[in-house]
Amino acid sequence: MATNLRNSNSTNPKPAPGGGVTLPPSQEKIQQKFDLSIALTLSTWPALTLSVQNSWGGPNTAEKRDWFAGAISDLFASTPNAETVIDVEYLEEFLLQVMNDEFEVNVEDESGAEVAAKVVGLRKLCLQGDFDMVDEMYEKWRERQARGGEKVSFKQMQGGDEDEESESDEEEEYEDEDEDEDVEMVEAPELVKAPEEKIVPKVDEEGFTEVVGKKGR
Repeated sequence: MATNLRNSNSTNPKPAPGGGVTLPPSQEKIQQKFDLSIALTLSTWPALTLSVQNSWGGPNTAEKRDWFAGAISDLFASTPNAETVIDVEYLEEFLLQVMNDEFEVNVEDESGAEVAAKVVGLRKLCLQGDFDMVDEMYEKWRERQARGGEKVSFKQMQGGDEDEESESDEEEEYEDEDEDEDVEMVEAPELVKAPEEKIVPKVDEEGFTEVVGKKGR
């Protein structure tokens, strides 16, 4: 189930009066904290934030991010022996697949692995009844919201022909772009947004020109 950050309460129950024995948290409490930790982790993923800011996943991209958090939670809940089956590599593959399919982003840096590792680690802490890190993340999220949130900038790389250019050619191309245009970048992740639909001329072997468009979704 997706977690709405604005309605989340990250405060742990107060100790019992008289210094009594503290009971372990309920399964419901553990699940609530874990769901919150997923939503908070996704809120700090620059690649996902870019997609939401630019509506790359469609007009409901922000709602998709909430759905994404719920999908991760459901993945753990529906997988038998999830604590042993879902490791960092397994979760990273799931995250990157969703980013590509639903948010139109191919993440090419290591941020997918970092997000997966954080979620797996938070899962273990929550199962142990340790919610300190989740509460700290929530407070930082509230501080960011009080400042008006944070914007992420990037330099877009358009997908092109399958033929790869040499690294030196690519570096030279980017240097030329930097000279022509001053682009502000704030810790931009390395990612490729799927190109917008456009008409591309294609010349066959016999010299005839064929107009080819992007496949409809």
